[in-house]
Amino acid sequence: MAPDPDRRHVSFPYLKYPPLRDVDPKTPQQWIKGKQLQDGAEDLWRIHDGLYDMTDFIKSHPGGSEWLLITKGTDVTEAFETHHLKGTAETILPKHFVKKAKTPRNSPFTFKEDGFYKTLKSKVSEKVKEIPKDIRKKSDVVTDILFIGLIVLSPLCCWVWSKSYVFGAAFILANGLVLSGLTVCAHNYFHRTDSWRMYLFNLSGMCYSDWRISHALSHHLHTNTLQDIEISMIEPFLVFTPYKDKTILAQLGAFYWPLIYTFSTLTLMIKGMITSVIKHEGKTIKWSDMIAFFLPVWMWLFGGLSLPWTLLMWTATLMTASFFFMVFGLTAGHHSHRNFFDGDVPREEYMDFGIHQLDTIVERIEYAGNHFKSITRFGDHALHHLFPTLDHAELKYLYPTLIEHCEKFETHLRTNTFYEALISHSKQIIRKRPNNFKDNKLH
Repeated sequence: MAPDPDRRHVSFPYLKYPPLRDVDPKTPQQWIKGKQLQDGAEDLWRIHDGLYDMTDFIKSHPGGSEWLLITKGTDVTEAFETHHLKGTAETILPKHFVKKAKTPRNSPFTFKEDGFYKTLKSKVSEKVKEIPKDIRKKSDVVTDILFIGLIVLSPLCCWVWSKSYVFGAAFILANGLVLSGLTVCAHNYFHRTDSWRMYLFNLSGMCYSDWRISHALSHHLHTNTLQDIEISMIEPFLVFTPYKDKTILAQLGAFYWPLIYTFSTLTLMIKGMITSVIKHEGKTIKWSDMIAFFLPVWMWLFGGLSLPWTLLMWTATLMTASFFFMVFGLTAGHHSHRNFFDGDVPREEYMDFGIHQLDTIVERIEYAGNHFKSITRFGDHALHHLFPTLDHAELKYLYPTLIEHCEKFETHLRTNTFYEALISHSKQIIRKRPNNFKDNKLH
């Protein structure tokens, strides 16, 4: 089905519908191409209404060259604003200015100097200086312990399975939980400059470089809008947008979601392999893609099972990890029936980026400020979305600043428990009636 050039966003009707949103196979590279078609960046990098040539800066970019390479030809305003806290980037940017953009920004988000986000960012940049300098080591330690745990448990679950199916199944469950926690930990690192720990994400079968696009650049910066590929990629199996024409079958996803979550990462791995082989939208096989196969080889060499049985144990581990990864991810805050999605009525026609983030998050209260839960289960999610390049160990120090700032702007951080979030995310799959965020009761 050919894209409709006249189709629009529901919540922001002045924005054109993303041209490739509903076109299979819905890959991160395809999302980038769709942005290139609409952003008016003219094969340069667009920031606000200016076009910049960052070609000479790619190799010296402190965050790593990959961020600039994958975003060429797109509007990176949201990424620029949220990924640079110190103010250094603003001083460098004018040197690369080429010209003004010819078209308006294809985004509903604003970054006014006196607005919620920019003033909060200024306060946080000062508060960060007071955070203990070695606090990030806490995240490193948790990540490394989980990695070691995976290395030990993976072959051990094969050996135990050869002795007892019951205990073997228990060890697979434990191994899947460890892999899930490690995968979320690794996500803490791929938001920032390149680190060897970000490659641990690939042990899950997924690809960190794909997730830098689908998660860091799409979901984080365009949360719950039509530019959020994490919403569109899972359609039509699970439909989170509250459109009036949502079918009964789509609403039944509120009950069959455990099946979808169990196969999600395995499906992404297979799709990633196929699109790499056929070079879909320029995607190619990288050495880091081979990391996914380290685990089954390790299990086969030291687990004592035949290769077919080892592959079965590995697949069971991946599926278990997938279930927990998706459950924690989709209850992290964004999929509540109380949140904003495209189809709802926004507070304003053009939204402050930070306030929009709060309108798309209901924080799990028992995870807030708990470092282990935060780094292994997508906790402290509002602060993580507002300042994604900060380590999860740093986020708990920013709560007083965020709460005080919310009061000043007459908004607040909404909360619930994990179990309430689990129920609420099912309610969102059922929901067809739009929320009206102009109504203060939803704030």
